[in-house]
Amino acid sequence: MIDRPVSDRHLASKPPRLVLLVANDEFGQGPPELGWVLMRSFLKALAGSETKPESAIFVNTGVRLTTEGSQVLSDIKALENAGVEIVSCATCLDYFDLKEKLSVGKVTNMSDTVAALMRADRVVSL
Repeated sequence: MIDRPVSDRHLASKPPRLVLLVANDEFGQGPPELGWVLMRSFLKALAGSETKPESAIFVNTGVRLTTEGSQVLSDIKALENAGVEIVSCATCLDYFDLKEKLSVGKVTNMSDTVAALMRADRVVSL
């Protein structure tokens, strides 16, 4: 057995708190069609990945992914079923008139979003 310093043993036993912040319904910048294909591919790969975030926070146009008509609902539902907390910004849902069409996860507010981001060890922002 390799003896590690106490701090290394703590890190090895506890996975980092990872939060995914999805602020767009497309992945990256460039042609919208490519961005959509990339986002769909990313969410499918994440749903099938062994490592998953603690939560996924959808803001701005990202809330379109969690609402009725989204082609990635099954992948986001798979994440939720795997224990990932899925939340969508209330202000954003209201802005796009989508609150009644939320199909996965729950509605959140900015205070809870800030709290989740501040307690995370790492934030992955899309």
